[in-house]
Amino acid sequence: MRAISIMSGTSFDGIDLLLADIEKGEKNPRIQILSTKTYSYESNLKTKIVEAVHHEKSNSRLLCSLNTEIAEAYAACVLDFLNNNRLSTEEIDFIASHGQTIYHIPNPEEYETRSTLQLGDGSVLANLLQIPVVSNFRAADIAAGGQGAPLVPYAHFILFQEQTKNRVIQNIGGISNLTYLPKNNVKSQIIAFDNGPGNMMIDCAMKTLFDQNFDRDGLIAKKGKRIEALYNKVLQDSYFQMTPPKSTGRERFGNDVTDQLLQIYQTENPNDIISTLTDITVDGIVDSYQRFLPDFNSIDEVIVCGGGANNPTIIERLKKRLPSINVFTADEIGSTNDYLECLSFLILGYQTLLYEPNNVPSATGAKREVILGQISPIKRG
Repeated sequence: MRAISIMSGTSFDGIDLLLADIEKGEKNPRIQILSTKTYSYESNLKTKIVEAVHHEKSNSRLLCSLNTEIAEAYAACVLDFLNNNRLSTEEIDFIASHGQTIYHIPNPEEYETRSTLQLGDGSVLANLLQIPVVSNFRAADIAAGGQGAPLVPYAHFILFQEQTKNRVIQNIGGISNLTYLPKNNVKSQIIAFDNGPGNMMIDCAMKTLFDQNFDRDGLIAKKGKRIEALYNKVLQDSYFQMTPPKSTGRERFGNDVTDQLLQIYQTENPNDIISTLTDITVDGIVDSYQRFLPDFNSIDEVIVCGGGANNPTIIERLKKRLPSINVFTADEIGSTNDYLECLSFLILGYQTLLYEPNNVPSATGAKREVILGQISPIKRG
């Protein structure tokens, strides 16, 4: 089969596309990545998405429109991607689309229910492109009593499990999340959860303080020093003490919270603010290993992926905090820093089409294994 995966994360930094061939193996599918590309959100659409995640600016009319607008943006990217690869829509067997996360409620208040919202309607996308689409992956896990996240541990197990090594796959996107793969090769013993903020708070502060979308190469953080009051204020958030399974998002560590912190610490050196937020990302990750993994000293390797893997200051500080553990980026072991999450959802979509369970209950807290995703079929010919 030939498939495309679409991923747009909580950082709103773009729309990732991955094209791959899939050959079913005896145990796991064999996947050959053929092409990847990242498209930027058109500025007006990105502005609408940012408004949609703000309590004060969001409304039902905006959400309704965005659900189709995002699907239309995805479709335009896919058509350009196919043209660049000299392929037609008829040559693609399916698309796996994560959608754009707008809100995630893993721990509801009294007046709420556990829920999650990803926009970019799968049926609209399928009919615009005339390609079957698998989308809305998180809802089935929530219906089974889980948190709908993290979902990538299933793919991490297929891609990275090692019989002789205890591995941590550490994604640093908008939110940081880990998958702990014990060397005994037992899927039910996988541990996975969100560590806390990844690039999300750093990116927001960079936009406000430097009018840049992110801290390129970690150069700003490298010039700063820690502001202890800011550092302690963020790490005192109750999320860091919560026992897994757990997940989080913009509701705790997004622009609203970051903007409030920037107001409180507006007299501080901007370099120091970025350096402190970078320390929070790194220390939130390492402290979660020490708190929640079965034997911190038995970890053999940490493999870092996501946008944070491209930040040398984050990698340097991780290595400093983990002196006895081998820390690699996914690129260094022959995988992909930037498109691993995209690849993971392609694997999840493939398993959905086979009607195979593809969540990891030990990671999400679900009561049972379920088949993630909704299939939007089309009639060809």
